[in-house]
Amino acid sequence: MLAGSFVALLVTDAAPAIELDSWLALAAWAVSGSSGFAGTPVVLGLGIAWLASCESFRGKRLVISTLVLTVLLVVLGAASFANQRLLKPAVAATRPHIRELARLGIIPPANDYDAIGDQKHRTKDLRHLFQTQPAAALLPKLHPLIREHWVTKTNHSFPSGHTLAAFLLATTFTLLGSHLEPRLQQLARTFLPWAVLVGWSRTLLRVHSTADVAVGALLGIALGCLAAWIIAKTITWHTTKTQTLNQQQHQTTI
Repeated sequence: MLAGSFVALLVTDAAPAIELDSWLALAAWAVSGSSGFAGTPVVLGLGIAWLASCESFRGKRLVISTLVLTVLLVVLGAASFANQRLLKPAVAATRPHIRELARLGIIPPANDYDAIGDQKHRTKDLRHLFQTQPAAALLPKLHPLIREHWVTKTNHSFPSGHTLAAFLLATTFTLLGSHLEPRLQQLARTFLPWAVLVGWSRTLLRVHSTADVAVGALLGIALGCLAAWIIAKTITWHTTKTQTLNQQQHQTTI
């Protein structure tokens, strides 16, 4: 499933461009947001609630939920920090929509534009440009929500943080769910398709290249495997410890 999802993600390279004021663009924007700053906590909460519904965890659901939440928050936080502060500045890849705006003559050449101030300064400058008549006449048709998304995404693009977070969560919940009862295994199969859609949405919105989302997905899969391994090992250790304590208490009672 992981390999198939990664291959499906690469299909976006052959997908035609979409009009960014269409309903399809708005759907891509919504899917993209599900792995953003506001959407990730929602997916994380749903995933934990899904795991907690397992009958095998009855009596220790609070422990399992706290464990999964803690591990994923730590891994997500570390991945986000490393991506924003280390990987993206080191590679310094320009976002596709920034290259397109440079090609249209709305902003300076991409390499020169990236050197202008920090991200906040570039965002402020781009928002001002979008409101001027000469720039507005050159802009492609953009829905207001997508135009604002373009304005705020003026940092470097490689790798895709949205795709990384989506595949990290999807991989973790898929691997954990594969060891649970059949009812939960069926639900586990929905996480990876969601992650693929997130990757597709980033390229359809022209804020990431296929390379950006592909590497983001690979990093997310690797970190998801790590998170699932830590969680599974901790659950096994906790279960073994609890059984040992119960046996000792039973022997003492006898």
